[in-house]
Amino acid sequence: MRGSQSTIGAHSLVLTSSLTRILPHPPSLRFIASCQRRLSTHQRIKCTNGSRKGGKSPLQARSLNPALAAALLIGGSAIYYLTTPSSQQKVLNQDTFVPYTITSREAISPTSFLFTAAPQYPNPNPSFLTTSSPSQPARWRYPLWSVEFKQPEVQIARNYTPLPPRDGERLEEGTLRFYLRSIPGGEMSTYLGRLGVGREVWLRGTHPGFDVASRLGAQRNVVFLAGGTGVAPAMQVAKAVLDSHDDASFTLLWAIRSQEELQQVPDVPGRPSASPWQSWFRRSPRPQPTEVGQPITAPSPLGRELEDMKTRYGDRLRIHVGVDDESSQFRGSHIAAAIQHAAAPTTPPSAPDCQPHNQKFHAPASEFEPAGARPCTCEAENRGKNLLMVSGPEGFISHYAGPKVWVGGVQTQGAVGGVAGELRRRYPAFAADWLVLKL
Repeated sequence: MRGSQSTIGAHSLVLTSSLTRILPHPPSLRFIASCQRRLSTHQRIKCTNGSRKGGKSPLQARSLNPALAAALLIGGSAIYYLTTPSSQQKVLNQDTFVPYTITSREAISPTSFLFTAAPQYPNPNPSFLTTSSPSQPARWRYPLWSVEFKQPEVQIARNYTPLPPRDGERLEEGTLRFYLRSIPGGEMSTYLGRLGVGREVWLRGTHPGFDVASRLGAQRNVVFLAGGTGVAPAMQVAKAVLDSHDDASFTLLWAIRSQEELQQVPDVPGRPSASPWQSWFRRSPRPQPTEVGQPITAPSPLGRELEDMKTRYGDRLRIHVGVDDESSQFRGSHIAAAIQHAAAPTTPPSAPDCQPHNQKFHAPASEFEPAGARPCTCEAENRGKNLLMVSGPEGFISHYAGPKVWVGGVQTQGAVGGVAGELRRRYPAFAADWLVLKL
């Protein structure tokens, strides 16, 4: 962009009207609900059918000669050995779907809920945990990861991100918790929305996401823009980053449809029309996203977990909420202000061939990668980049960071566009010091 340019850092940051003209109105979550992200919804699961056609009757089988009978016996034994699930296949793994049981379910809104799933075959060393020791208790192995759910009725699968463990949770039990929403027309979400406590679900994984630690390096700032249930990966990353570094800073910008997602609001006759959030939100005359304070009055089940995280991390975790029903969606100025608030120092230039610290190498990359898959080649001691991460429905991601792109059957990051792309063009310091990652 020509003309004067402001840097994001010590200087004040004001978005000009040209940005408003280019991206005037953020989409509501209701508008983009039909674009809900489906990482693998359209992938058919290969499975076998155990029925046999054209087989011999018992009388015909008796006429088999001894040699053929012996061959069938040996072959049948081999087939049984090869197809009987091993102990590895009974516990969570990346190759086969294994059964879990829903042990609890909490409604948040008419369409969203939390549920907990426990493995039917306990594993003392789940693949998503580190090995525990007397001096170091077990913890999650990856800062960002997901599992696949199978919809057996139509044979489709989709990735979902578990919520991070709560304080005092027994990780070795292998239970996983999820924040989900039933979407009209969504095969997987509608199926899961019908299941209650005691029902069986089938999971496969774990599937590591972006190696957040290697990308941050010596830097300590993350701004995460999450739409709806996209807050689950945000909570994963927040816990991983803030637990690992006492000087880290994490800002969550959470876009939700209604206040029910965060706060329970009873329908009381005669209640004033003013928003009940006014008691704990700082508001302005024009609807704006608001910062969550403490305590949250009548928090939802997910609101309680965010409140617990605020208590644990204090000012290092800032949470802002934009509500569709109140027309307080996030705009470019809100994202820019969050980046400015991080007050991040200038990062050293990345090596030209360093994949984890150069935005250009992320365009053809998938979000699923094992730790260390992209080694850093930078020489500076304080190497690394700050992170702007975006998660949510496809339309949400496209508006704020540009669409993902399918290449050869793999969903890749694609170029940075949307609001983030405009910020990169307008503010060179943002383009130099921050990576944009789409989930």
